[in-house]
Order: sequence, then C-alpha cells, then structure tokens
Amino acid sequence: MRKKYFKVMLAVFFLVLCMLGTTACSSKESEDSGVIGKGKRIFEETISPNKDYVENEKDVVYHTVEIYQNSDNVIIVTSKSTSAFFKPLQYEVESDTSITKSDIDVEWTTSMGNPDPTKEDQLHIACVSVSQNGKLLDKRKINFANGAFEIIEDVIESK
Repeated sequence: MRKKYFKVMLAVFFLVLCMLGTTACSSKESEDSGVIGKGKRIFEETISPNKDYVENEKDVVYHTVEIYQNSDNVIIVTSKSTSAFFKPLQYEVESDTSITKSDIDVEWTTSMGNPDPTKEDQLHIACVSVSQNGKLLDKRKINFANGAFEIIEDVIESK
C-alpha cells in the first residue's frame, strides 16, 4: 500500500514539475500536423500560456487549434504547439452541411480546470465544441500537456 502511494505521489510531483517546466523549457519549432487536403479553414486560435511569465522570447510557448472543412463536409480539427510536451493531434467530425466560425467554440482552461491562469497553473486544455445549426456535433478536450503524462507513466512503469 505504501509503495503504491509513493508511486502516485511521485507521479503527481512529476506532473506538476512538467507543467511548471513549460514556463522555462525552450520551445521547439512547430511541426506540420500532417493533414493532407485540409479543405477550407473555418477557425484558428492561438494562445500562449506562458508569455507573461518568461523573460526570453524564445521560451514563449504557443498552442494552436485549427478547424477545417473539406468538400465532403468532413470537419477536421487539428492542434499543434511549440511545447516539447505536446504531440500534434488531429481528428475528424462528420457533418451533413457546411459550418461557419460561429459554429465553433473553444474554451481554454488550466490543467486544474480554471479559466483564469496563473504562473503556477497555466492554460493547457482546450475544450473544442463543434455545432451545426445549433445542434452540438462534437465536444472534446485537447490536453496540450499530454506528453507530460507519458513521462509520468514511463516513470511509474519503470519502478
């Protein structure tokens, strides 16, 4: 029991350390999300969770959500980041007709679920909602710190 508790506490410690590390880690170049024939761009939003907390411009991290719709009305949601802790994500949402920017809603929160970030609790979650004619088609959360969780899992599994 004590050993399991120690592993969980160690995992939580590394998660917090990784989250705080995004303010001090150098950012990597943004990679292409790999979407071929994306279609028409409907929406794009980029935020920086740490720009107010770093001294050097090269340490600023950017998270981006882009939404496209192709000629078959398939909606393609992509996300990318300059953070070393994020692996680009892409998924598709089926649709019968075209959507517009007003059909998209992205709400940013911190890892702890707060809409108001602090230096210790920065924005890392994008809740992406896609609607069509007022009807919700899809709602998903994108975790821009997903790589940090993999590091924690590797640590736990190695013990």
